[in-house]
Amino acid sequence: MHAIKSFLTPSYEGNILKFFIYRILYNFMLFLPVWVIFMQDKFGLTLTEVTLNDAAFWITMALTEVPTGAVADTWGRKQSQVIGMVVATLSILTFALAPVYPLVLIANSLWAVGITFISGAELALLYDTLKELGREDEYPLYRGRLQAMVLISIAISSVLGGVIGEFSLVSTFTITALVMAIATVFVLLLKEPPREPDSVTGRNLTYVETLKITINAVRMNKPLRYALLFSSLLPLLGGSIQVTFMQPYAVGIGLPIASLGMIALGIRLSQIIGSLNSSRILKVMSEWHWLQVAPIIISFGIVSLGLFNSVTGIILFALTEFATAVTGPLIEKNILQLTPGTIRATILSVDSLFLRLLLGFVGPSIGVVADHFSLSVAFWSFGIALGIILMLVLLLWGKVRQTINYSV
Repeated sequence: MHAIKSFLTPSYEGNILKFFIYRILYNFMLFLPVWVIFMQDKFGLTLTEVTLNDAAFWITMALTEVPTGAVADTWGRKQSQVIGMVVATLSILTFALAPVYPLVLIANSLWAVGITFISGAELALLYDTLKELGREDEYPLYRGRLQAMVLISIAISSVLGGVIGEFSLVSTFTITALVMAIATVFVLLLKEPPREPDSVTGRNLTYVETLKITINAVRMNKPLRYALLFSSLLPLLGGSIQVTFMQPYAVGIGLPIASLGMIALGIRLSQIIGSLNSSRILKVMSEWHWLQVAPIIISFGIVSLGLFNSVTGIILFALTEFATAVTGPLIEKNILQLTPGTIRATILSVDSLFLRLLLGFVGPSIGVVADHFSLSVAFWSFGIALGIILMLVLLLWGKVRQTINYSV
């Protein structure tokens, strides 16, 4: 009884476990491995139409990402996440039950808004919780563990989603909405860390001041700007392929719907391995040297999908997600180090903003190429282009890397 009472009582120490449970439940999305098939089956959409729906989702997120991030920095990271969870839960339920396609578009956009209230606020709350405990140096450790747990949750839900989707596609959405509602309870149990006052004025920033400082930080701080750009480009194609294009690709090479969950599991396992071994890899290679290798691995995995057009391509694509998982926490650490404490959630939202804008363009572009040529052509051409762009950004970043504490 005492243990239950202690768990229910808000505390910074208790935040860590509750936060982990919340994030694990939040990412238990059964519909992810089958949502494209659901859209095509229920509304008869082409890949181009599906990606246009996807683009509306990413663009909505891009437009609301920074304003909602500033809400978290101004009025509280916990409050922002509660709002986001309620909106996202209702949107997913509406997505499943919508009788007509326009209602799906509305639900999809509302879901995007809900996610932006959560994005940035969650990691800022974790960092600030550790800071209140005097353990902010342990952030990379807890972030790595969290990422691994989240990936395991996604992997398990992907397998179950494939199995459940074989019998009822709509059930993958309704069950997910129920799990999201349970996750919201754990958010409500979190203790909100105090806001960090501005170092100049000595007081808490207003909403408008938060936005202004964020804009100036991105505009004036070149290392931060390149870190944000590289961070946005890094998961661009891999994430888009996983969420939207892996499903029709797998079905196109003759694999059954039930296998979609197993494919998602295999890819998630590569991410988990990358997350858990990130520190080991960076002990063998310097951070900067790894950043030079990662774009090559990421590009190779994507190009392999197009060249092999088979299960072999899917296996090699796992290298893309492995390299992304290794690199992500490294870039995130640099972003947090370069960001004033008063605007951490907003800067992390800027990171997401760049990614959403790019996804809004890249997703439909891949869909158009796939419909006019093939998915194979789309994968190898976009994969080569991404590798080149990442190396160019890295070259520009290298000119200002002296201001970042890299061991080259």
